[in-house]
Order: sequence, then structure tokens, then C-alpha cells
Amino acid sequence: MPAPTDRSSSADFLALDHRFDSQRWALTLSGKTSGGMGSLFGGAGLAAGIVALEHATNKPIIWATGQYLSLTSLGEQLDLEVILPAIGRNVVQGRVVGHVGDREVITILGAAGSRPEGAQGCWEVFPSPPAPEDCPVVPRHHETESLHEHIELRLASGAFGFSGFGEASSDGRSLLWARMVDVEHDAGALAIIADYMPSVLGSAFGRIMHCTSLDNTIRFGKLEPTEWVLCENRMEYAGNGFGHGSVNLWSETGTLLATASQSMIVREAPPG
Repeated sequence: MPAPTDRSSSADFLALDHRFDSQRWALTLSGKTSGGMGSLFGGAGLAAGIVALEHATNKPIIWATGQYLSLTSLGEQLDLEVILPAIGRNVVQGRVVGHVGDREVITILGAAGSRPEGAQGCWEVFPSPPAPEDCPVVPRHHETESLHEHIELRLASGAFGFSGFGEASSDGRSLLWARMVDVEHDAGALAIIADYMPSVLGSAFGRIMHCTSLDNTIRFGKLEPTEWVLCENRMEYAGNGFGHGSVNLWSETGTLLATASQSMIVREAPPG
């Protein structure tokens, strides 16, 4: 089912302030860009960098990766500066550096561009899950205002490992339908949705687990309108206090929209 056309962009949702020149943006950290604990939701930070890169280059994003360096607090202003050291005819490579005052919070690297289409193919297989309306809604697990209020999640298989909702899967896999009800599923929105991949961590271990992202990387396929995005989550490894996982993002019709991955600090949930 295609998405409605009257939704806002991810740039509008994030309320990015572009009062500076074309290479500078500002993001005021609010509840709707936090993960529920007051700090910036990693996917929202990556989305802000993607929006800034696309605007500065006037080209669609190809890939982007964000490294998280410092936590933030509600009400702080994240200043984003775009730097473009490599400008080619078809591809522009750059970075976005985000500061709160003198403190560097996030660094985003990426490339944007387009070329005449040549060979094409997709070797990943759509997992054919039950339809979103046939899947249970994942209950919110934070009581404070957060990004999660703006995203609807429905669990197709496995468990939502941050809360323990669902049935744990020993194969380290889960399927999660997600949609931003009022936001177009553009590149920035997909970066936000991809940051739900760590929810598979608790599913893999069979108990509630917590984590802190060290990085987020997303690579884009063919973007098309879709009401729901399927997150095919995979926990690949955990050890030495860290973990690595990946996710395929699919449209409802089985088009591969993007692939994403991240590394994280793995933490046991505190008692109670």
C-alpha cells in the first residue's frame, strides 16, 4: 500500500533550522527527537545529517554513517556543519559535524549523487511476513515524551528486546513493521526507522537487554512510497561487552529500500 502524499518530510519533522548559510543547520533537541531517556535518538541524528547532505549537494543520498561521540540533553542546540571535500560530476562526498557548544556530539560521513542506470539487481529475498494489520502493536516502553510516540511498531516475529514483548527467537532474527504516521518515508525517515534494529538484541538473548549505539550506517536502494516499512533485523555477534547487527528495510511490496548496520555497547537490563 503506498503512503499518503500529504505527509511532511523528515526535515520538517525534525524541525531543522536553516537560518545560516547552505552549509549550516541547527537542531533543537526535544522530546520527539529523543529515545525516551533525554538524549538524542541516534537515528534522528543520522537523519539530520542526511537531510543536510542532500540539501548542500542537491543530490540524493547514497550512503551515510554516523559516529556518536557524546550524549545530549533536552533543550540543547545541535549545530551541524556540512563539509564537502570531494565534489565530482556525479558523486559528492562529504561529512557533517555536529556540536553542542564546544562539545562534538556526532560526526556523519556520506556520499550523495546519481548516475545513469546500468545493471541492476537485488539478491536479498523478501521474507514475506504477515501483513501489518495482522501483527500485534508493540506497546510503548517509555512514559516520557519521545520519538517513539511518532512511530507505530507492529511485531511480525521474534521479540521486541527492549521490553520483552513477543516471543524470543534463538536465531537472532526478528521482523518488525514500522511506520511514521505523519512523515514521508524518505531517506531521513528510513534512517530513523533503521535505528530500531537493536530491538533484536533482547530477542536473540531471550531476555530484556539494553544497548548504546556506537555508530549507524545506512545504504540506500530504490526508494518508493510505502505505508509500512518492514525491518528484517539480524543480531550477528555479541561479546566483550559489544555487539554488531544489521537490518534490511523493505517496502510492503518487497522492494529493498535500504540496508543498515550498527555496533553497540551491550548492557544487561537492571533488576526490575
